[in-house]
Amino acid sequence: MEPLLGVKIGCLFALLTLTLVCGLIPICFKWFQINAATGRHRRVLSLLGCTSAGVFLGAGFMHMTAEALEGIESEIQKFVKQDRK
Repeated sequence: MEPLLGVKIGCLFALLTLTLVCGLIPICFKWFQINAATGRHRRVLSLLGCTSAGVFLGAGFMHMTAEALEGIESEIQKFVKQDRK
């Protein structure tokens, strides 16, 4: 096996493990359950939820922007070629 492939597979499993552990934290602690949270804890949970939603929206928009820019660039090149003829 190539060294780079081994590193990629290792990083894949490390990321999977980290994601699963962090995803299971709210299930393990009563403080994270929205019904048990009161006052300041409820506000913190709300801010954490808003932050995670922002991260997902930002990642989605960045992903779509890269593809949109590629499409726009190819259309501009087609338009320039048509103007030259």
